[in-house]
Amino acid sequence: MKTVGLVTRPDFAAGEKEAGRLLAFLETREVSVLMPSHLAEKLDRPELGVSLANLHVDFVVTLGGDGTTLHAARSIPPSIPIVPVNLQSFGFLSECEIVDAEVLLNQILADDYEVQELLRLTTKFQDNKLPDAANEVSLFPQKQGRPPVFRLQIGEDSVKFRGDGLVIATPSGSTGHTLSLGGPVIHPLIDAFLLVAAAPLRNSMLPLVIPASTTLRVHVGTMSNLVIDGELVHQIPSEAPVTVVKSDLPLLILRRPSSFYRRFREKLLRWL
Repeated sequence: MKTVGLVTRPDFAAGEKEAGRLLAFLETREVSVLMPSHLAEKLDRPELGVSLANLHVDFVVTLGGDGTTLHAARSIPPSIPIVPVNLQSFGFLSECEIVDAEVLLNQILADDYEVQELLRLTTKFQDNKLPDAANEVSLFPQKQGRPPVFRLQIGEDSVKFRGDGLVIATPSGSTGHTLSLGGPVIHPLIDAFLLVAAAPLRNSMLPLVIPASTTLRVHVGTMSNLVIDGELVHQIPSEAPVTVVKSDLPLLILRRPSSFYRRFREKLLRWL
């Protein structure tokens, strides 16, 4: 018998409602279900509640947008794959909209799916390993003013520019913040990082794709904020080195075959 996790963000009424519906559906399929304790309490099923770190299941269904999926990815054991279901959001990471969730789950329960391994970034600062990023690592000055100098050690070479910030994205994160900064969309199975500067002075830094085997070190000439997947993690002193490398633990997503270009059409080309 399979065991499935259901995850949505706390105090999200629409997510709680759909979690209750999918719980009933899965139980009719004789599938065991676990969920975070806050959600189990809301659904009057406290016996199903566990912490995210103890969510040992065959796969986790996330109900919400990309933020819900990214939060779950940082919290559950890394060996557990995720099925992202979009609910009232843009949700490029999502594999389906909520109206198609039962159809998708039937496919997965019938073993009709593929496991996609998405590159994640490991960030180190002052010998501390920070949470892995599935989308991006960003560095922005804490105070507005003259744009600081960013010095990048890319493997054995170096680049520097003056600008308002730097975003280091994974291929799956290339449809997020870097896209709004003029970066390209990268297929999620390409083994690379994307570096995009925010408002570089005199075009001193163009979007740059580098091999994922590269060790990247960044020095910013002012106190800066380091943000991982949209969540503030650390304040970085001026010129302190931040190291970014490919994580040993990819993000595992269960998908229907050949779903990237379908999502590309539906999400990014929908206004054409």
